[in-house]
Formats: sequence, structure tokens, C-alpha cells
Amino acid sequence: MTGVRRLQGNFGSVLMRFRKRAGMTQKQLAQRLSMHANTISSWELGSYLPESRGLVLELAWHLSLDEEETRELLEASLAGLAPYWGIPLRRNPFFTGREAVLETMHAYLVPDQAGGLIRSCAIHGLGGIGKTQTALEYAYRYAFSYSALLWIAAETNESIIASLLYIADLLQLPGRGEADQHRIVTAVHRWLSSHKEWLLICDNVEDFELLFRFLPPTYQGAILLTTRNPVLGTLARKIELMSMSQEEGMLFLLRRSGVLPTEATNSQMHNLAEYCTNVYTTTCELVRMMEGLPLALDQAGAYIDETGCSLMDYQQCYEKRRKQLLSQRGTPTGDHPRSVVATLLLAFRRIRQRSPVAFDFLCCCAFLSPKAIPEELFKSSVTSLGETLDLVAADPCQLDQAIAILRSLSLVQRFPETQTISLHNLVQVVLREELSEQEQMMWKKRIIAALNAIYPEPTHCDWKQCERLLPHVLLYATAMSDHLEDLELANVLWKTAAYLLIRVQYEQAQALYQRALHIREQALGPHHPLVAFPLNGLALLFSEQGKNEQGEALCQRALHIREQALGPHHPLVAQTLNNLAILYKNQGKYEQAERACLRALYIIEQAGEDKNPDIANTLNNLAILYFRQGKYAQAEPLYLRALQIWEQALGPEHPQIVAPLSNLTNLYREQRKYEKAQNVCQRALDIVEQAWGPQHPILAIPLANMASVYREQGKYEQAHALYQRVLDISEQALGPEHPNLAEPLTDQANIYREQGKYEQAYALYQRALQIREEHLGQRHPETAQTLYDLALLYEKQGHHKQARSLFQRTYTIFEQCLGKGHPETVKARADYQRSFARKRSTTRIMNDQLHTQEEEAWQAILPPLKISRGPCSRKTAGEEADPLTAFFTACCELHPQARCRASDLWRAYEEWVKDHQERFPLSRRAFSRQLQIHGLQAERTNRERLWRGIELLKEVRDMK
Repeated sequence: MTGVRRLQGNFGSVLMRFRKRAGMTQKQLAQRLSMHANTISSWELGSYLPESRGLVLELAWHLSLDEEETRELLEASLAGLAPYWGIPLRRNPFFTGREAVLETMHAYLVPDQAGGLIRSCAIHGLGGIGKTQTALEYAYRYAFSYSALLWIAAETNESIIASLLYIADLLQLPGRGEADQHRIVTAVHRWLSSHKEWLLICDNVEDFELLFRFLPPTYQGAILLTTRNPVLGTLARKIELMSMSQEEGMLFLLRRSGVLPTEATNSQMHNLAEYCTNVYTTTCELVRMMEGLPLALDQAGAYIDETGCSLMDYQQCYEKRRKQLLSQRGTPTGDHPRSVVATLLLAFRRIRQRSPVAFDFLCCCAFLSPKAIPEELFKSSVTSLGETLDLVAADPCQLDQAIAILRSLSLVQRFPETQTISLHNLVQVVLREELSEQEQMMWKKRIIAALNAIYPEPTHCDWKQCERLLPHVLLYATAMSDHLEDLELANVLWKTAAYLLIRVQYEQAQALYQRALHIREQALGPHHPLVAFPLNGLALLFSEQGKNEQGEALCQRALHIREQALGPHHPLVAQTLNNLAILYKNQGKYEQAERACLRALYIIEQAGEDKNPDIANTLNNLAILYFRQGKYAQAEPLYLRALQIWEQALGPEHPQIVAPLSNLTNLYREQRKYEKAQNVCQRALDIVEQAWGPQHPILAIPLANMASVYREQGKYEQAHALYQRVLDISEQALGPEHPNLAEPLTDQANIYREQGKYEQAYALYQRALQIREEHLGQRHPETAQTLYDLALLYEKQGHHKQARSLFQRTYTIFEQCLGKGHPETVKARADYQRSFARKRSTTRIMNDQLHTQEEEAWQAILPPLKISRGPCSRKTAGEEADPLTAFFTACCELHPQARCRASDLWRAYEEWVKDHQERFPLSRRAFSRQLQIHGLQAERTNRERLWRGIELLKEVRDMK
């Protein structure tokens, strides 16, 4: 029979009394417990007992027992304890969770599951993590599995001998009263060697060699150890005891504080979220702040229970007087009389005596984020964390020895696969509080300097390294006050902000840029050259957010600072000019952008740095500018030159090569050189996969470019598959609500739109719109672009009213953000006018139909008239010679500032040809050539080709 153990006792009679009072049969109770009725019968006959305390509590719940009756049933279930019961501690009524750990321990220790292995198990973990309480709960819960349960307090030689003397007395061994303690220990050895199925718990083992001198070399029972030292070798199978889970910690604190009864379940705890929200959220926050350390939670619960204060009051007090509360033990419920602070301070003293290197290492860790502290912070030759830790950088073995000492007390965890260190946040809290203000400031300054030394420069951004260091830098972004001398803090904040900008974490990046700017302005003055660096970063950030005017102002300030401090021909001036060109380009100020780029190019070339990667950046920006204007012949050699410089400076497989390769892909695609575009794009894909693997978010860029090449060739299935992969990679890397996800969502929606899958397209457009409105706002240009794409979908579906409304919103946003002359604004205005004209045209057609009907009625009455075809009804000689004159006259307005999207212009021409039944319509290529003959110029935006100098629907051109 499973789930039960043999014993004799009165549990059965107590259970029968409560069952009959509840009016249940054995079968009914068994059904509620999902077991056979024979099990209930065996319990009541006294043949068996429930295996676990949890099962007894479940019985009590089904029988509707109160607290006192539940305790009676629990005590009755313990009536059949082993004949030799040597457990010196009472069971903890508040013990919560650890179910998986208890089951694993039992699997390691019980005879029928341990097989022929030596049955020994060790629980290891930080002081206060609950090792003794878990061992104690195991003893009570599984008492019926053993013939004897014995306990050794294993801290010292004296405590071990005292425990063995008590065991000899418990077992009634011959000679137990003798003065020779050695003979008594030998007698215990003999008993353990000759008897079976006993469990010996050795609690708080400090010295394994010392303990095993007192134990027999062979035995037929089971040994359970608790220790802070995880280094056990082959002595025992080990189980690391971690902090309580959030749910376990909350239930334990609510029970211990008396907010919920001792037998409360998870469902009762979750009910608090509905009818007592403040209590539930405060409990959740306290467990988080204490990181699930059972001893800290027990102290908190005891304080609340003894003082009668609320959980909210305790939280406020804890935030102000943390060390004081962690020092206050209260009435202990178990074996642990020391507080958290006392426990940890004792460990710190031992570390300091054994190894100054280990103690300094722990101090350094106390001022970093507690999880995933990179070991290179201590190993790097460019960092200095003080004379003691400098020995670690010079000799890695010193680091290993220091960590080994700390691990022996479970103060830190080491993860060799990631080369990181972690520790409990309360270890940090107690150690920081123990140090003087001067010592705290000393460690903060050392760590800031070390972080700055190993944090990658923005121009050589190693994403993996940045990500490893990010949580530690962010800690100092908030925990460290601005000090005039903390220029190293400003520097590492600026570098981190540059990384966050790349990862589209705009809010965090802005906060760090502004903090770095503030520190440098306070320390150096507002006109110092170093002030220009965060100003440049903020300008680029505002550019990414569509706040181009604000970005331009900051960039102009940075440019003025550098020109005044460094001279007008310094390379850093060229860098700022590059950024200014980007801001001009975003606003459609192409002439100013070109002048800024050309000036930057001149400065770098005059400095003799024509092979410097900075000049490649300038060439790339200038090429993008020409590409946007449709000047492909000028853009291509610049792209190729930039690529060549980057290849020579960084190598042909460097990830930074992906940017110019992506730009070349777009250029060749626009020129319909699809084979070239695919080859270049494939190279970019290979580089990214080689450098970062097939799931890195950067891979989304060349994948999306390749998909666009397929799309332009009408290969929708291949394009769809790649766009979907872009979407999957982006979602996995960035999350489902990241702002960068809007782009692949829109690309995929465009494919669906072109395939006529309007419902799928609509769903993706709506999701992209929601993301952009939430992260960028309702009046951002990228939000307007999504509205524009959605308007095109409505137009395809024949929902012209909705399309017209969205075209108008798009046009308004572009005009406000980018200005009236920007190509995106011109395009949106033309589409709105076309949509509006369609409405007027529909009205005119209806009127014409009515007029025709009236004419036909009059013709039926009047005599027939001979009407000759006059000169106005024939094409003129000029129209015959120029195939576009009539089209221009009927549909277009020609003026220098006008712009029209190429696809719209072609669509209008096709409709005009159809309406006028032209006998010899132009092909699209011939149409483009005729436009060029008329002096029109091709341009390019992020998404569309435009024709400059022409606009559709002259009669509504000035309407908004």
C-alpha cells in the first residue's frame, strides 16, 4: 500500500471520531482524498499512519477541524514514533515548502530507493537558509521509515562527544556510565555497525574529518548532514538549499506573523490578493527585499507577532532601520537563537581571520549587484581594487583560494560556465552596514574605476561584455550620489548609455546621459570638451525618438563647445558634424545635411586619417543622404569606399561591416540589381551568424533586407518566411512589446496586404501601431508611418473614408514633426489629396450619369442633329509628340518643391490610360524615362521611391 507506514497508536480513534462527527463514511472521505476506502479503514484500525504531515492537514481541512482539533490530529499522527527517538528539537509548526527537497532527501536515504549505495546526504547552504529546520522536518515527516532517529550537534569536538554520550544513554548501551568517553564512543560505533534502518542527523558540520573520526567506517543506516560547506567529495550526495521561492516565503511570513493561521494553504494566501490587497502586496515586497531568507522572514514574523504591528508598518521600519531589525531575533521557533546579523557577522570575522584577500573580495562583491558578478572585474590587469585584490589580478590562483574560503561558509556561489559570482543580498546589506562611511566610499570609488576600465568604448561595443556589466553600472546610476570628483562615474554612465541607445532602451539611456552630463557640467563647467560627449549622445537619442529639433539644438551646442575648445578642424568636430547631418537628414534638410557631411569629410581627410573608421562613418552617412534623394550613382562609390575602409581597419568578417553591407543591399535592390543585392546581403547574414549565432537580434537586419529583395521580385513565399523569422528572433530577443518589433510586424503585414490577406495584415498593423503609440507616442513619425500603411490597407479594401481619415492624421503628424518640405510629408499630403479627390470624383461621376440620362431623354424628343468633331476634341500635335502632356494636364501639378510617390504616380497614369483608352500606353520603364526627360528627379525615403517636381491633383494641392 502506497502513501502509508506501519505503526501502533491512537491516531485511528481520533480520526474516526472526527469523521463521524462530520457525517462522512470512509468511502466519502476517501473519495475527497482521491484514494481507496481501504486506506481510511487501515488508518482507523491503527494498521498504518499517513506518510506526511501534509496529508494529515488535508484530512483536517476536509473534516472542517479548527486549529486546536488539527493540532490534536497531528499529535496523534506522531504517536508511533520510532522506539529510539533522539531528536532534541520540537517540530516547527510554521515550516513551509521545501517539498521537492524533502522528496529528494528521502530518495537518497530510504532503503528501498537508495539501492546498494552508501545512504548519506548533505544539505548545504548559507547560514539562516533553513538547513536545520529542513532536516528536522524530514525527521518528523519520515520517522516511520526508521528504527531509530539520532542527532549529533557537529559544530565542535566537544559538542560531538556530548551528543554521542546522549545517544549511548538513549540506546541503553552497556558501559554508558563509564568515565572513559572513548569506550562509550566505541560502543556507539558497534551499535551503528550492527543495527539497520536508523537515521543519524549530523547538524552544522564544520570539519568533516573531525566528524568522521567519531563515525563507524561501515554502517547499515542513513546519515544526513547539514553544513555550510559545499565541498563534500564522495562523503555524501549533496543538495544545495536555496532561498525560499516567492510563494513559499509569502506563505511562511503570513503564518509566522499570525496574519494567517498555522495551517493556512496557498489558496487562502491568494485570497488576500482580492480582499486585502495591501497585506498581499506588502508581504510580496518584504519577501523580495529579504530575498526569501527563512531566518530573516522568521525574525520579521516574530517581530510582527510580538509587537502587534502591521506588515505595512514593519516594511516602513525595515526600510529605515534594516540592520537594527535584522539584529533583533525575537522569540525563536526553532534551533537558531542567533539573528541574521549575528550569524553573518560571525562568518565575516572568521573570513577576516583566515584570509584578508577573501574578506576584501567579499567587500567588493557587497557593493555590486548580487547576481552574476563577472570574475574579469578581479582578473583584469587594467583594474585596481586595492593592494590586496591586486594580488588576484597578478595570480589567478589567489582568486580560487579566496572563493574557496567564502564557499566553505556558503557566502558566495561560483558559476564556472559563465565565470560569475553570486551572493545573497542580505550578506551584502549586513556587510555594508558593518563598514564605516569612509570604507564604503572607498569601495564605491574603486568599483566605479574598475567598471569604467573594463566597460567597452562605444566605438568598439562588445554587446556581451556590456550586458554582463550592465546591472552593476545601473546600480551606481541610482545608488551613488553625484560627487564633483566622480568623473569616472560620468564616463562609465556615458558608455553604458551609448550601449542602451543601441539596444533601444531609450528611457534608461536618457537618464544615464543626463546624469553624466550633470556630473561633467558640475565638475568641469558647461563649456568643457568632455561635456560634448553626453550632449552628442542625447542628440542621437532624440533623433531616434523623432525629436529632431531638440536633438539639433543639443548637437549645435556640442559643435560650438568643440569648435571653441578644440578648434574648427579637430576630428571630434567632424564627429559632431556627422551627428548633425543625421538630424538634418531626418528633417528633410538635405542641403544642410550634405554640407555638414562634406565639411566632416574634409576635416578628417585634412587630418591625414583617410583610413580611419571615422571617415568611413562619414562616407556612409553621405551615401545614405544621396540614396534618400535617389542619387544612386553618387551613393554607390561612397558605400564601397566606406566598406573598404572598415574592412581594412576591422577585418572582412567584423560585425560592424554589416552596416555598409546592408546599405549596399538596399541600393542594389532599388536599382533592381537583385543578384548583387542577394550576394551582398548573404555576406552580411554569414558575418552575423558567425559572430553572434543564428538567434541574435542584429541578424534581423540582413534577414529583413533579404526579405525585401524577395518581395520586390514578387517572391512572396520566401519573403514571408524570412519576415516571420525576423519576427521570431526579435520577439525572443527583445520581448513581445519592444519598440523594435514594430518594424518586422509592419513588413509582414505589408506582405499580407499585397497578397490580399487583409485580416492577417490588419491584425499585425494594429499590433505594430499599439507598440509604437505606447513607446513613441501618438504623434511620432514612426507611429505616423504605421497609420499610413494601415490607410493603404483600408484603401485596398475599399474603405475609402477610413483611409482618408488616416492619410490626414499621417500628413498632420509628418508636417508637425518633419516640416512641410520633408519627402514623407509631401507623400502623405499627396495621398490625402488623392483620397479626397476620389471622393469628389465619385460625386462628379454620379452627377455626370444624371446629366447623361437627361440628355438621352431630350434626344428622344428633339430631331437628330449632325455634330462635327471640333478641334477641341482632337489631340494637339504637341500631345501626339509628347505622350505625357495630356496626362500632366489632366492629373498633375509641376513645381520644384512638389514630390510624389513613384507607385502613386504610376497608378494614376494607368488609371488615366484606362479612362482615355490610350492606344499606345507607356511601359513603366518608358514612363520613368519620360519623367526624367521632363526634368523630374528620383528620390528615396526609408520606404518609398519619390519623384521630385511633380504632384498629383493640382486642384486640391493646397488643402489639408
